[in-house]
Amino acid sequence: MPADPIDSYIQTAMQQQHIPGLTLAVVQAGVLLKQQSYGLASLELNVPTTVTTVYNIASVMKMFTGTAIMILIEAGQLALTDPVGTILPDLPPSWHEITIYHLLTHTSGLPDVTEPVYGMFIADTRDEALRLLAARPLLSRPGDIWRYNQTGYVLLGMVIETLTGLPFDAFLTERFFRPLGMSATSFGDYNEIIRGRTTLYTRLEIRDNTLIPNPDKLWTFQYRCPAYAYPCAGLNTTVDDLVKWDAALSAGSILPPLGLEMLWSPVRLNDGTAGGIAGSVFRYGCGWMVVDRPGQRWVGHEGGAASVYGRYLTDQLSIIVLTNCQGAEPITLLEGVAAHYLPSVQAQE
Repeated sequence: MPADPIDSYIQTAMQQQHIPGLTLAVVQAGVLLKQQSYGLASLELNVPTTVTTVYNIASVMKMFTGTAIMILIEAGQLALTDPVGTILPDLPPSWHEITIYHLLTHTSGLPDVTEPVYGMFIADTRDEALRLLAARPLLSRPGDIWRYNQTGYVLLGMVIETLTGLPFDAFLTERFFRPLGMSATSFGDYNEIIRGRTTLYTRLEIRDNTLIPNPDKLWTFQYRCPAYAYPCAGLNTTVDDLVKWDAALSAGSILPPLGLEMLWSPVRLNDGTAGGIAGSVFRYGCGWMVVDRPGQRWVGHEGGAASVYGRYLTDQLSIIVLTNCQGAEPITLLEGVAAHYLPSVQAQE
């Protein structure tokens, strides 16, 4: 029987990138085309990955937070133009006119709740983090600059809690995870015992105040995400649960088309330009990364330089790549898989 070219592609990439374990799912027009696991969930214990292996998906979480905010907007409880100070009046006065849209799109100008390079949260509690941030000036006028920022998503979590009366994680469980049967999905960093979760590794090291990949070595990586930062990250899940999420998005049972379009529309800065990662094709919507190419539109999110969920909207193709290696270049993996299904992606290589 001939080898599956996707298996060959993934196995080669894993060897080149020193990725211990990976789980993949491909869905097109509601049909599961492929679901496969590769490598090891634990190098130390020689435990293989399976299609039910649980991964921490880091910032892929932001698409859930953005979608939760849009649900409140659809329900009439909130508007994108609402100043955050009208909902959270105890915030520093200089933050009050920052809007929900600014928070969602990383254009708030707020100081970041994580340290540069290391990406560690500056405090273990939300009160302490907000106290430290309040002493720092805004980095830019809201709407002027796109700058990836975790603070905005901490505040969005607070907005959700204020408007719903529920803890952030409880609201998402009640609204998304339980109704969709996402039974393997839960919050928690490395301190939590999560059944079936892979060990997390990194091939990145800090040199000259910059994270760069080490071609020869892996380390275990203890991912720290306090509960107040769950709207930014901290979610653990499986490809099977993300396939359920994908199906619900496609069916319109989470948001109607207009709500999804609002999520997936690239932000426009005050000067009219699109906001996103400088020097790349990636723009940013409301908790979702967005790529528009001729004949091809991609939305989704990368997390922790290890995992990615992406939807090629024109072709109704969704790809989920979860790895246990920080520095795995997951978007490159996603596009490599997509190229086996979509000639338009092949043409981009």
